[in-house]
Amino acid sequence: MAQHKTSVIRFLNELNSKEVKSTFEFLSTILEGLEDKNDPDRIEIEIVDSAYQVIEKLSVLESMLRKYVNDENNKSLPGSILSDLYER
Repeated sequence: MAQHKTSVIRFLNELNSKEVKSTFEFLSTILEGLEDKNDPDRIEIEIVDSAYQVIEKLSVLESMLRKYVNDENNKSLPGSILSDLYER
């Protein structure tokens, strides 16, 4: 169980890294350009729709993973708090 929690924490840290944030900022720039088009092609509309779905799903996943990590931390017995700190 501890390895799963460690992996989740590593994923969350990576998700909030500068590189990933930069990628999503770039995606936002692309979306703004596509949304501002007067007569978008069908594929452009689908790209915007899919991109927003990915962003929303990733946000939901991040929230669920944070809840998972926090719930696991709250289940720890007082004697295992030190062990949990070493695992992180």
